[in-house]
Amino acid sequence: MMKTLNSSLRYESTDPTKFRLHVLEYGKKHGVKATLEAFRVGRSTYYEWRQAFTQSKGKLVSLVPRSTRPHNTRRMVVDERLLALIKSVREQYGRIGKEKLKVLVAAYADSLGIPGYSAGKIGKIIKRQRYFFDITKQKHRIGLSRYRVKKVGKDIRPGYVEIDSVIVYLLGKQLRFVTMVDVVTKVAYAERVKNGKAHNTVHALHSFESRYAIPIYTVQTDNGSEFLGDFHDHLEHRGIIHLFTYPHCPKINGVVERFNRTIQEEFIERFLDWNINPEKGDLKLSSYLSWYNEVRPHASLKYLTPQKYAEQYTKSPECM
Repeated sequence: MMKTLNSSLRYESTDPTKFRLHVLEYGKKHGVKATLEAFRVGRSTYYEWRQAFTQSKGKLVSLVPRSTRPHNTRRMVVDERLLALIKSVREQYGRIGKEKLKVLVAAYADSLGIPGYSAGKIGKIIKRQRYFFDITKQKHRIGLSRYRVKKVGKDIRPGYVEIDSVIVYLLGKQLRFVTMVDVVTKVAYAERVKNGKAHNTVHALHSFESRYAIPIYTVQTDNGSEFLGDFHDHLEHRGIIHLFTYPHCPKINGVVERFNRTIQEEFIERFLDWNINPEKGDLKLSSYLSWYNEVRPHASLKYLTPQKYAEQYTKSPECM
């Protein structure tokens, strides 16, 4: 019995047509009474399935569930004048709720000598007619021309920097870091920040430039708010090109994303005193970055360190 129930549940969870066929096959072998008790199917339902299957001469399509939607459905009756009022109020004043609209619609309907609408009906009208005119979420995007990039070109030189932000939850504490990597030399930097404000990203960029003598000419980021506002204005003021990746495409920022994984595994998750002494963590982070750039070999650089590779790159004839 348990084997039968497990089998029926497996069919039911994957395909109702196969489940119905399984029930009919079981009934043919063990009888109707045992089948109804095993699968908890109504008698009339069982015979309905069997009749449809028999009349179709064993075609599986006869067991496919049919839509239970009625042929004739009720349609909402609305007055065009009240519809225009709801639209105009929402369009002019934004997200006015259905309860407030109910009062306005009732007053206007009374002046027309017609009944008003309930709050529930007004809510359905707003949803079905898509009367959503809220633009507050788009204010910070106005006037910002985004130059998107699908992949990093091959003819780049040092100074093309990918920047990202990382949020790590460690022992119940949220840690946020701004990370950046020079795509050519793989010189990397990370800085712990208090929040995702754009001015923190600007500060991290200044720290990167003061620590490593790499003239930046292009910055590539995702579309996070920490890379807009003050940060974008800062790059624009300095004449640095700001490129954005396409949404949901982290592979475009693959270099810095790989560094994010490395620094989490090799340092952030191994230092467990962030809650107790975050300043000590910052000092250790600075030491780790020195080791990462000056001691740690990198497979992508033929097992040279980023600093060593940068020195060889600047001395090569191609850069002269």
